Amino acid sequence: MNLKSYFEEVIINILKKQGHIVKNAMVTCSNRPDLSDYQSNIAMSLAKQLKKSPITIANEITKLLSENKNLSQIRVDGPGFINVRFSNEFLENSPSIEKFSNKKIIIDYGGPNIAKEMHVGHLRSAIIGESLKRILKYCGNEVIADVHFGDWGTPIGMLITQLQQEQANLFSLTDNINNLNMTISEISDLYKRANSNFKTNEQFKEKARTATFELQKGNKTYRTIWKIIHDKSIDAVKENYEKLDVSFDLWLGESDTNDLLDIILEELLDKKIAIYSKGAVIVPLDSDKAPLILRKSDGAYTYAATDLATIKQRETNFKPDAILYVVDARQKEHFEQVFTVAKLGKLIRKEVMLEHIAFGTVNGTDGKPFKTREGNVMNLKDLIELSEKKAEENISSNLNKDDLNKQIHQIAIGSLKFQDLKNVRTSNYIFDTENFTKSEGKTGAYIQYAVARINSILEKSNINEFKEKLKITHPLEREILLQLHRFSESLVQCHNTREPSILCEYLYSLAQKFSSFYAELPINKESDINIKCARLKLIEITREVLIQGLNLLGIESPEKMLKRK
Repeated sequence: MNLKSYFEEVIINILKKQGHIVKNAMVTCSNRPDLSDYQSNIAMSLAKQLKKSPITIANEITKLLSENKNLSQIRVDGPGFINVRFSNEFLENSPSIEKFSNKKIIIDYGGPNIAKEMHVGHLRSAIIGESLKRILKYCGNEVIADVHFGDWGTPIGMLITQLQQEQANLFSLTDNINNLNMTISEISDLYKRANSNFKTNEQFKEKARTATFELQKGNKTYRTIWKIIHDKSIDAVKENYEKLDVSFDLWLGESDTNDLLDIILEELLDKKIAIYSKGAVIVPLDSDKAPLILRKSDGAYTYAATDLATIKQRETNFKPDAILYVVDARQKEHFEQVFTVAKLGKLIRKEVMLEHIAFGTVNGTDGKPFKTREGNVMNLKDLIELSEKKAEENISSNLNKDDLNKQIHQIAIGSLKFQDLKNVRTSNYIFDTENFTKSEGKTGAYIQYAVARINSILEKSNINEFKEKLKITHPLEREILLQLHRFSESLVQCHNTREPSILCEYLYSLAQKFSSFYAELPINKESDINIKCARLKLIEITREVLIQGLNLLGIESPEKMLKRK
């Protein structure tokens, strides 16, 4: 149990003995850490109900709190704020983490489209989704991650139509199609040409729509082309995700629901949830919003239809307690409509939580989506290379080439991820190309550097095991220990709000406290062996929490100290 939960439980039990039932003791971290660790505003909340002044209620509670030996400096401030500090003896018990959730959760993130090179716009879904997956698992849930490729809509029909224009001979013999050999860059360029034609040429547009319909209905030639493009795209996607240390349990896409589309459409039509309208099949929703289109008048199914089929598929295969979609905020209305129809159509149990984890965009210094100097949206591969170049500029080392490159990559990816995750996910943020890999300020490198420094201190101590009990002999030791106890608190907040930035803030604060501790107090040079060992144990636990916290963000921790240029 974390400190906040402990204090809440103590107050709730006191009130219960007094005959008052409350579910929330209104406990927060103190905004005056010089006076207290935690504060409760419960007295103000109960004043009207109990017909007593808040200060009277607060005094009654603090009288009983004083009997708890784990609390010290219990006081009432202002109109009735209850402030407490935990005793040093209580904090000297090693912090622990308890699992507190056991749901089965499917998390849908990544969502790249085949036939396109991944770009900076795919970054946030991958980074936020990977971190949330790890946090949800660490807190005790069974988590299933699905990349959910965009691989079955009109864009595929566009590609097929463009190929028919440019390489008509491909379609004359099956062997010709099987010999189709294009790189992901070539496929991406093909898509750009197809997209341009689709926007400007009505005849092309109609052919692309027809090709989409025929693909979905099983045209063998089109399926063969689709499979080649699909597999080549997946190989490229996996390469990028591997560099980002992002992984999935399921590599499924819209195409995997194709056999369910007709079935679900008939179900919704039979239940009068969906209707025919001008040759299309739609679900009318709120009068002030556009209807949800499931099948277009040309016979092709929409993203909404495949999303509904995916929900049905996940319900059938996994019986989840929740399905989370890490997708940018612009898709808010789409998901609201899809979730509504899924529940109306009973495609999933009513108690299952369907949640859109929305996020903002990655922007350049001009406030617009981050682009290259040439004005194109930057490819993810190029962004990773840029990050590695910036990391290499800031360090020097006598490590061998392989070890050096490994650590440069760790710092680059860690910095890239931390720069994203430290922002509240719903906000847009400016990508800082100059300072994000530096080891000063709120960066991933700063926290990685703290871990490397602790490794160096422990290595130089020549002590293999620190058997001494944690002991507070200085206020800075207490600050670090209090922060270590709050690790589980930050995880509860991250878990419940789906907000990795809370963990980033926590780790940065812990690294800062360690830096202050290291600068002001001797560790290996401490003459008192008991104090020395207690301090070594304290920083060893600090290292464990920093490494674990970084891992939950999807960030590796370099073992050695890297010299800064």
